[in-house]
Amino acid sequence: MTEQMAPLTWLGGNPGDGWYELTERLVELLNGQESPIRLSLVAGGGEENLTKIQDGEAELGMSIDVVVSSAINGGPPFDVPLSKLTVLGTGWSPLPYNLLRSPSAPDDLAAAITGGGLRIGAPPRDTTDELMFQRVVAYYATTYDEIADRGGRVLLEDYDALIAALDAGEVDYVFGATTLPAPSIAKAAHGQRKAELAALPEDLIDHLVRRYGCSRGVIPAGTYPGLHTTDLATCFVQTVFVVSADVPDTAAYEVTSLLLANSADLPEVHPSLAGFNPYTAWRNVPAPVHPGAAHAYRDLGFMD
Repeated sequence: MTEQMAPLTWLGGNPGDGWYELTERLVELLNGQESPIRLSLVAGGGEENLTKIQDGEAELGMSIDVVVSSAINGGPPFDVPLSKLTVLGTGWSPLPYNLLRSPSAPDDLAAAITGGGLRIGAPPRDTTDELMFQRVVAYYATTYDEIADRGGRVLLEDYDALIAALDAGEVDYVFGATTLPAPSIAKAAHGQRKAELAALPEDLIDHLVRRYGCSRGVIPAGTYPGLHTTDLATCFVQTVFVVSADVPDTAAYEVTSLLLANSADLPEVHPSLAGFNPYTAWRNVPAPVHPGAAHAYRDLGFMD
């Protein structure tokens, strides 16, 4: 009988977002394999997950490439480099930034943010979504406090709560990145209050690509029936599976080997995993690949 390894905690996203659903299904798949590894899922956020891994509160976690890169280098919002971050790879799930709006809300996002009475929601603090939303607000030369001073509201909640607030008329916009597709976004098409998915402004996309390393892309027509009928321009970030450098090589090897051995089944876990490419997942990573993970890529023939 194979000796069991110490259980590993995997920090996902917030309940209601695509990351949480994806990680929940992924943990279920991996725990169902014949393996000495056992994983447990805990809710989290892409920014908070990194500090918890650094502090030894969890072994694995979800984040995005542009924020992991900042964490490794001690860039904003991190005060010092997070030296214990390594990765199992990247490109697991591309995340588009979504902008949901009430059709009665202004089409011009810049005018809405800088004008009076803006009511907008985004995921909670310590998430990568809220960090990017801060950058969006800063691009329009304003702040949360100034929005409130002009009679507006910034609601920071999980995706389920945000969609409920949009449906109830408590906010007019919801901003955030989540898997493609995501149940929480799809739910907005079936509320009592009509909603639509909108493109991001071209100048904002250019700024996020140039300044923060996002990539340009589209949400294809038909992704969310009832919310849009055309391709929508936006920008994307990539999901990274982060792992503590303190995790033993044998454990990182086992988790990575399970992921790679089951790569053909990943699209059934979540459609956003369909584009995962194990031949490139270890290239152009925002943090070092864990030695145990690198060993797995080599043993399975994906790394030279």
